[in-house]
Amino acid sequence: MSRALRIVVIAAATTVVAVLLFPAFLSLRAAGSAVFEPERYDFVLLGVAAFGIAVGMQVVPWRRGRRVAFLALFASAALLFGFMAVFSIGLAILPIGLVVIVVLYRALRRAPALVARKAALGGAAIGYSCVLLFIALIVPATAECSANGGGTSSGRWRGSGRQQYTGGGGSVAGQPGVFTGYAEYGDSVVTFRCDNGRMVEFQRTPR
Repeated sequence: MSRALRIVVIAAATTVVAVLLFPAFLSLRAAGSAVFEPERYDFVLLGVAAFGIAVGMQVVPWRRGRRVAFLALFASAALLFGFMAVFSIGLAILPIGLVVIVVLYRALRRAPALVARKAALGGAAIGYSCVLLFIALIVPATAECSANGGGTSSGRWRGSGRQQYTGGGGSVAGQPGVFTGYAEYGDSVVTFRCDNGRMVEFQRTPR
């Protein structure tokens, strides 16, 4: 098997494992107090991120190109995240990315051409993929319980019926710590019940 094919096979296997384990990760993240319903694009983001990280990890010549790889990683991650969040924290991260780009350029001039090229490409792939992985993993909960009640999310991908959102809820009289809530979407209605910060009932009913 050629090296290129081996890299692709390993990256594809990593992607499959990551996608299969995604629901288990969200279940652990929920910790009994929330319900996560990842959408198709959440899985796509996760798959692309896992594939990119796996490819980058194999492409980088870690012994000789570690410094270049880390500079490329931080520069690409900072620039991508900075542009995506430019109207908030990204505005402060963009200058950091530009500074690291300058340092990376100088490091590339000093390193052997072949090593530098592989390290830079692999590091950039890891950096971009880490940002996509972060976005995939912070998928919002459809419904979530807290000590003071509960809340719902309308989802985050344009085109989903869940973007048509109205919601509300209230505590149950005579039952301290118990909260019921609902959310109306374009194609369904979600109802849930919290008991002392724990999700004890969740149901999605099609319209």
